[in-house]
Amino acid sequence: MFRPRLAIALTLSLFLIPACAVSQSVAIPETPAPVKDILFVRPFTLAAPYRNDWSRERPAVSTGTLVVLEVDPALVRRRDTLEPVLYAANTTVIRLNHGDKSGRVIGIVPGNIDLTTAPIWFGSPQLPERVTAADVRAERERAEKAGVRPFPPSRIGAVQKPPVNATDLAALLRDVAAALVDQYSPDEKELADQWRLPTASAPPKRQKP
Repeated sequence: MFRPRLAIALTLSLFLIPACAVSQSVAIPETPAPVKDILFVRPFTLAAPYRNDWSRERPAVSTGTLVVLEVDPALVRRRDTLEPVLYAANTTVIRLNHGDKSGRVIGIVPGNIDLTTAPIWFGSPQLPERVTAADVRAERERAEKAGVRPFPPSRIGAVQKPPVNATDLAALLRDVAAALVDQYSPDEKELADQWRLPTASAPPKRQKP
């Protein structure tokens, strides 16, 4: 079940996004499946990189893009099973919220990726921390064969904001991402409030089912 976490202070303790009822009866939609729309794009640079646990290789991330995606809520509904993995170009997207009620997913696309040439889609159900580079290539090939295409440059340009620099991921979440939750997924306000805590200091992690 998808449960992003955020490490607190200098300890290894983690907190969980507020829990809600887990759906076990709703079938997972067929994948690959494109996202419906892209609503927000903002590149960022971090002075202090963080380790990306949403990939088997766990690369260090110091640059990326914050995005807000409109999605089919059924693709992100909370389940006790594997869930469709969200991809952009040749990487997994780090999902910062659930988005199952709002239909809006706030996420991080790690690295310097040109979103005008990058398809964004949901692939086969899996745990992101198990996904390898070879898996991503295979999923992208499946998506492109299914007709998934990048958003037009005009659409990306219409929603792109100026790049932002932050000291670390905690600052990015507190100063930028929290406002995106307030705007696009207000039912998850408690998540934004947690990011604004002065002791929150590390990247989202996943809890294995």
